[in-house]
Amino acid sequence: MLFLTIIHLWSIPSAEIKHKKDNSLMVLVPKGEFMMGSTKNTAEPDETPAHITKLDAFYLDKFEVTNAQYDLFLSETGHSRPRFWNDPHLNQPNHPVVGVSFEDASRYANWAGKRLPTEAEWEFSARGTNENEYPWGDEFEAKISGEINHANVAGNTDGFDKTAPVGSFPTGISQFGIHDLAGNALEWVSDWYDENYYANSPIKNPENKNPSNFLGRVLRGGSWKKPPLKVRNTMRYTLLPSLSDNTIGFRCAMTVGQKMSHNNLPWDLNKDGVVDILDLVIVSKHFEMINAPNGDVNKDGIVDILDLVDVANHFGDQIN
Repeated sequence: MLFLTIIHLWSIPSAEIKHKKDNSLMVLVPKGEFMMGSTKNTAEPDETPAHITKLDAFYLDKFEVTNAQYDLFLSETGHSRPRFWNDPHLNQPNHPVVGVSFEDASRYANWAGKRLPTEAEWEFSARGTNENEYPWGDEFEAKISGEINHANVAGNTDGFDKTAPVGSFPTGISQFGIHDLAGNALEWVSDWYDENYYANSPIKNPENKNPSNFLGRVLRGGSWKKPPLKVRNTMRYTLLPSLSDNTIGFRCAMTVGQKMSHNNLPWDLNKDGVVDILDLVIVSKHFEMINAPNGDVNKDGIVDILDLVDVANHFGDQIN
């Protein structure tokens, strides 16, 4: 009975997890439905019509990807540095990385074992179930805990001329506890842009995978250059996926099933959620054995140096 209880508890997703590959915190956004888009007079045409959208549960980075995290990616992959990498006003370790194209962001997400969020996932994370105009509510300068600055936008009254360290505005978090969804850096999402997509998008887990004539991808959240009206939760932006700017960054997502399935990755041989010396011991124990019961990570029929290398490449990864 105790064993069954442990298995049951292990299968319950955590509200917040540490993803060791890129040293990120991820927040669980539960399964739910919300009103996507806007009916406000301030809405742009591409924010309409408002429509019910239903989403499965997923994880989203609690903060935008930082320069420090992106530097890990660069070090491991040799990927080219983004624009503005040497700008001292933008390249501080705890600031969001900017100057990245959609293609750069996608490669990072793949390296980290994640993906970019869909447009609907991003908006639900920001808007929650209350149809808020901003992550924290309907007023931009609402007084919360004595503060009226909840996001990094145009001007320096919020204390920052350009990007701010991620998490600088704790009163600006969303219903799910996610930071900087308004302002700071525009964020790439996975959808192709179509100004009329809301008129016929599916109700459940929508994602526009079909490029329009413009061939642009969607960006959400506004930036440090945008005024308050332009960092609303429903505001949509677009840019060619090969382009970048000093206002553009990203954050990553991961489905709950994707996170749970990491326990089945072949190099975690003892299924304890960490690739470590214990997994190397298992390979070593069966070294040079043909059709070994365990340790043949690459499934070539024999436990050999290639299996040791495969496990070693992921040594120290906390995969859950």
